[in-house]
Amino acid sequence: MKLTSIRARLLLVYVGILCGGFIALTLVAGEQISSAARADYELRLKNEIQLIAQGITASLLDETTSVDAFNSLIENYEAHTGGTLTILPLERRGDRLRQPEQLTPEMETALRGQVVVVERRADSGQATLYTAAALGRAGTDFPVGMVQLSVPLANLQQLVWQRWLSLGAIFLIVTALALGSALLLARSIIRPLSALQNSAARLAAGDLSHRVVYDREDEIGAVARAFNDMAQQVQSMLDEQRAFASNTSHELRTPLTTIRLRSEALRYDSSLDDGLIQQYIQEIDDEASRMGALIEDLTVLSRFDAGRAELGDNQIDAGHFAHNLCQRLLPQAQNRQIRLEVTVPDAVPPVRASLNHLTIVFRNLLDNALKYTPDGGAVTWQISAEAAGIRSVIRDTGRGVEADQLAHIFERFYRADKSRSRDVPGSGLGLAIVKSIVEAYGGSVTAASAGNGTGLAVTVFWPYRPASR
Repeated sequence: MKLTSIRARLLLVYVGILCGGFIALTLVAGEQISSAARADYELRLKNEIQLIAQGITASLLDETTSVDAFNSLIENYEAHTGGTLTILPLERRGDRLRQPEQLTPEMETALRGQVVVVERRADSGQATLYTAAALGRAGTDFPVGMVQLSVPLANLQQLVWQRWLSLGAIFLIVTALALGSALLLARSIIRPLSALQNSAARLAAGDLSHRVVYDREDEIGAVARAFNDMAQQVQSMLDEQRAFASNTSHELRTPLTTIRLRSEALRYDSSLDDGLIQQYIQEIDDEASRMGALIEDLTVLSRFDAGRAELGDNQIDAGHFAHNLCQRLLPQAQNRQIRLEVTVPDAVPPVRASLNHLTIVFRNLLDNALKYTPDGGAVTWQISAEAAGIRSVIRDTGRGVEADQLAHIFERFYRADKSRSRDVPGSGLGLAIVKSIVEAYGGSVTAASAGNGTGLAVTVFWPYRPASR
């Protein structure tokens, strides 16, 4: 496991924090335990010396107690306390005691009827705890003697070390549990990240169908879902690009083939008469015009897709614009006895846009409606003003579109006639350009149809002001 990996860093940080906290807590707790252990030990010595004093006093006052029994009693006390007992008799002179020449602090305290524990070095140089208690008063105010207990400090230190060892064992157990928890936590985080890494590598290698398998509802699960969504979008984008390139090549190959065949005939076939020559020249010119229109549409579409198209900010009267556009298309409609009508309310606020962009959008929509409407049909354009923009509904009485095809009519090169017949001219880019321009301005475009033979209604919402890009 490399130190630069996330797992190693998680473990180091997590375990470092836990160990640091546990060490500090252990030291603080250890000091308190040491102080409490010493206090408890000294309290136990005080209680024991008082009980020993009572037992020795009773034995001294009992005339039937032999010397051997008394010595055995002292040995039992020493074995129980782990120390050494010293009995000092006191002589009475009148109303005073004859005290030893040198009294230690615990002795002076014992003469006052109290008990204290004192630490000092014994004659051997060993650190020792001393305590003392007075021996019975025999009905008077003066004790008959005192008993002194000396216990090596090593006994207390051994007790403290035992408690430190217990605390250390607890520290090791908790640290091991924390380390195990850190390993499990790091594993639960790293494993899905490793899966994401492998999936990203497979995606980069070209396996666009691969998806991350996840069953988590946490942040990592959200990342996995976002990754799968991204992979789906990348796959869709690449599929769309492949389809776009294929359709573009197809749309360009057909006119180029026609132009080449006609040009070769004009160049090498000397038997052509003047009428056929003029026909071939006209076909070449038509195909060249068609290629020019296709290239122009592709240029407009690519600019809006890349976000490089500049949105217009000219004030345009929607009613005046609609009437003018319909007048320009009226001859095309009249040639096929199609009724072309536009309905505009009296007061329509102006929109801020590019006249060229508006013309491309609604000319494409009206041109499509006229192309797919049979002779003698009708195309209507209804405009209404709303709070945020203008809504336009263009209806025709043409072929209509099946429900399963409505979701695709705004795709590039898509045509509802699956045979891609040439009876209806067009490249299949018109509605894609309409969608790109309208959405660039912050509007929306939708289509509705009840099926074949019921016509198509396209609704365009155009805001009064272009959306900030």
